[in-house]
Amino acid sequence: MGKLFGYLLLLVMGLSSCALVDKAAIKTTANIMQKGSDQLLYEPDWYFFKESAPGNLKLIEGMWFADQKNKQLLGLLVKGYSAYTFAVLETQAIRDQILGNSETLIRQRVLMNYEKAIEYGFKYLELMGISREDFLNKSFPQTLEKTFLAKASDEDYVTLFYFAQAMGSSLNNQRQNMDKLAYLNHVKLFMQWVCSVKPDIEYGNCKLFDAILEATTPRVLGGNMAKAQKKFKEAIKLRPENLLIRLSYIQYYLIPLLEEEEFSVEMERLRKDLGYWYSSVQGIKNREKLKYDKTKIYNLFNSVARQKYRKLLKLRKEIF
Repeated sequence: MGKLFGYLLLLVMGLSSCALVDKAAIKTTANIMQKGSDQLLYEPDWYFFKESAPGNLKLIEGMWFADQKNKQLLGLLVKGYSAYTFAVLETQAIRDQILGNSETLIRQRVLMNYEKAIEYGFKYLELMGISREDFLNKSFPQTLEKTFLAKASDEDYVTLFYFAQAMGSSLNNQRQNMDKLAYLNHVKLFMQWVCSVKPDIEYGNCKLFDAILEATTPRVLGGNMAKAQKKFKEAIKLRPENLLIRLSYIQYYLIPLLEEEEFSVEMERLRKDLGYWYSSVQGIKNREKLKYDKTKIYNLFNSVARQKYRKLLKLRKEIF
C-alpha cells in the first residue's frame, strides 16, 4: 500500500503545472484511493501501519488542499485520522489513559489528531449542506434523524461513522472537559443513528464503538456499565475473530471495575487466540488457525489488539 500511494503522489506531481493541479486527475486518483482504502485492514503488521499511515495522510491532505470540494478526499481524511489515532496513538497512550495521566505528550497527540478528523468531518458536513453551527446547536439531536435522512446518501455513511467515532473517542480522552462533554448526547445519538441505518458498516465496528461509548460515559451523564457489558458480549459473539473487541472489553469494562479474576481469565483466552492469529499470518497452519485465514479483514484490528495486550500485561501490577 505504501508503494501504491508513493506512485499516486508521483502521478499527481506529474500532472501539476505552475502549482495548479488538474482536478480531474485528483478526482480519478481519489477514486482509486477510496476503492483501495480497505486493503489496509488486511495488514497484520502494526509497526508497518504505524510508520506508513502518516505519509499517506499527508499525501491525501496535499491533494485535498488543491481540491477542497472533493468529498472523497475529505472522507479519506476523516477515516484515516480517526483510524490512525485509535489504532496507533491510543495504543501508545494506553498506560497514561488507564492510570489517568492526562498531560503527557502522547495524550496531547491523541487529542490533536482526533481534532484533525473532526475538523475534516465538519468540512464534509458542510458539503452535505449541514453547517457546524447547526450540528452543534443544542436542539439538533431532536432533528438529527430527519436532517441526515434528507441529506445523506449511501456514499456518506462510512465518513459519518468515523466522524462520530472521532468525536466519541476525543470526548473519552478528555472527560474532565465539561464544555466538550456537553456534546456527549450529540455524539451518542449520532453514532446510534448511523449504526441503526447501517448496522454492519465497517465490518461490525458499530457495536464495538457503541459499547465503548456506553462504558466510558460518566454515570452522572447516563453511562451504564451493565449495558456496556451486554453490548460488548453481543459484539464478541457476532465477531469472535475480531480480537480487538475482546481486548476492548478488558480495557473499558473489566479494568475500570477492577475485576481482577475475570481479567486473568480473559487475558489468558486472548493470549491463546492472539497466538493462533499471529501464527496464521506467519503462514503456520493448523485447525485452530484456519478460521483466521478466512477472516483476514480483521488483521489490522488484531494487530492492534496484540500491541495493547502486551502493554496491559506489563501494567497489571499498577492496575490492581
